[in-house]
Amino acid sequence: MRKESFKSAELAITKYLYEDGIKAYTTFDITKIFETKRDEWNIADYRNQFHFMKFLQDENMLKDHKLKHLATGKIKQIFAEPDASSLNIALSLKKGGYLSNYTAMQIHQLTLQIPKSIYISFSKSQNIHLNYNQNDLDQKSIDNAFSKPQRVTSEVYKSEIDNIRYYLIQKAFTETNVGLTFENGFLYTDLERTLIDIAIRPAYSGGVFEVLEAFEIAKDKIDIYKLNKYLEILNYIYPYHQLIGFYMDRAGYDEEILDAFKKKSDFNFYLTYNMSNKEYDEKWKIYYPKGF
Repeated sequence: MRKESFKSAELAITKYLYEDGIKAYTTFDITKIFETKRDEWNIADYRNQFHFMKFLQDENMLKDHKLKHLATGKIKQIFAEPDASSLNIALSLKKGGYLSNYTAMQIHQLTLQIPKSIYISFSKSQNIHLNYNQNDLDQKSIDNAFSKPQRVTSEVYKSEIDNIRYYLIQKAFTETNVGLTFENGFLYTDLERTLIDIAIRPAYSGGVFEVLEAFEIAKDKIDIYKLNKYLEILNYIYPYHQLIGFYMDRAGYDEEILDAFKKKSDFNFYLTYNMSNKEYDEKWKIYYPKGF
């Protein structure tokens, strides 16, 4: 005989939600839980997932967080446990996603700032393979690309509760397999991968001055061999080793460390995009903002 309300199954529902290791759910997640567990919980046939969602909120098991997509205006509902953090909410937005850029800087204590933005990276399809070939690169294409503003994601959600913004950043499939660590329930980039990411995309990392400060803070705990190995695996078409070397040089790293990044390059490169006033570093062949 079916129970007429969720109340009769409250203990079983609470136990399931609080022991599954997940603290934030999308409406799809909640619907899937309901459909999977309704027979076990002996829920009446006339009850549906919307009744379930209302019950969870009424009993204060989960709190409804509404996130607005800034490009489309659509609302995305996230149901989070009372003690869930904004990082839990962030990772619920993309299954298999990981915390990166400015958010990873915070986790590794590479910044003193408390950003109101959270960055979640996720992969393109495993079936999409990018064949990077540096022979296809020329100085004119580099100059042209960096003369424009950096392209940024349009997948941005804003919380209606605390105004935190969630940025979803799509990465190549190969990039998602390098330098990730899982700790305290969060998947995020490790120290070395974080330094690579923030050097490449300063717009997602507080800007070039914040990136430099991160390199300064990381100086005594970075694994240079690991960082260099990551660059080899990632095999970027752009000479990002010049950026890494430049930041390390400005942050006061030892010369023997800098030697690892003094690889031959035929190209002048740029610290960031769309610089109106810039200077040139001959050692690293890098254009950087005047006054940096």
